[in-house]
Amino acid sequence: MTIRLPDFDVLAALHRQDPEALEIFRRHVLREAVDAAPPVHRPSLEQLLVQIESARDAAQTPMEAATVAFRMMCDSVERLQHGWEQALDSVADLQATLIIERLRARSAFGAAGRA
Repeated sequence: MTIRLPDFDVLAALHRQDPEALEIFRRHVLREAVDAAPPVHRPSLEQLLVQIESARDAAQTPMEAATVAFRMMCDSVERLQHGWEQALDSVADLQATLIIERLRARSAFGAAGRA
């Protein structure tokens, strides 16, 4: 089940009129997102959710909480980028190895035919 988020103005009005209701909604949306994820990803998402909530609780202002969450996202993107670059390097190494092996095999076959 997917929850459709209200537009910004509705969420802002809810925050002004009933901040606790907005907080309940926020937690509900996050819980739904974790529950809807493939089972293999749920443990890491649960851990991330705990980290986010801990950071929010430790923050002294909403701006600080947002800044901490933004930094967490940036760190995550940086790790993903690094992993992607490592995967690309590995694939390039494998492709180079396969090409070299094919060339060697052709070269050996050609040399055997000339002998």
